[in-house]
Amino acid sequence: MKQKKSLGQNFFVNKNLAKQIVSYVISNDFDTLVEIGPGTGYFTEIIRDENKDNKNYNNILIEKDNYLAKELAYTYANYDVINTDFLDWDFEELDSNKKICFFGSLPYNVSKKIIKKIIESKYFNTNCYFIIQKEVADKYVAKQPNNNLLSTVSDIYANKRKIMDIKPQSFNPPPKVTSSFIEFSPKEINKSLINKEKDFIKFLEICYKQPRKTIKNNISKSYPTVNPNMKILEKRPQHISFDEYTKLFNSI
Repeated sequence: MKQKKSLGQNFFVNKNLAKQIVSYVISNDFDTLVEIGPGTGYFTEIIRDENKDNKNYNNILIEKDNYLAKELAYTYANYDVINTDFLDWDFEELDSNKKICFFGSLPYNVSKKIIKKIIESKYFNTNCYFIIQKEVADKYVAKQPNNNLLSTVSDIYANKRKIMDIKPQSFNPPPKVTSSFIEFSPKEINKSLINKEKDFIKFLEICYKQPRKTIKNNISKSYPTVNPNMKILEKRPQHISFDEYTKLFNSI
């Protein structure tokens, strides 16, 4: 099938690797599996065939492409096929009391928006798995001294683990970059941050505004009452751990 560049379509074609990826997904404990952008149903078919334990769960396929959505609805008549952009889809159609696993080979241009929508929602309640650009995956899993805004903000909601890298040849057409298969696991929000997440994220954005400068230089205008003698303020943003950011935020 011809790729639609506007939808960021790169279809997975490596059957053996696909089976390895699916083994991680279906070994997870969930009641509902939401597949994002299933395309031609390449992973959908393998997930169905590899479900040897006959786990009983709901399948929801979110496909933006009108033609592919129709084909999926015909092939998987007992699945819920929703023809829409995932970013426009209302999560209220899901039951937050059920364990929901989100999975998909995500378009590179919107992968961070999709993941953000998921992990910041109440429906992120079990492990989720995504194929994304390697460069982005590496940012998600980075720790000090290589921390960054993306890794620190996502640390509020999730533990992250990069499982494997994927060569361009596993896709058709091959993308110009390497991909990665990554796992996001929900974690309890730090008690001191509950109902303050937006303020904390704004604080982090200020801290990382100029990564080559110290925290003191970045936050002095926005937080003029902060104690300038705190040693942590002499560090650069990438050298500070999530726990240290939390303590600093609560102290000011």
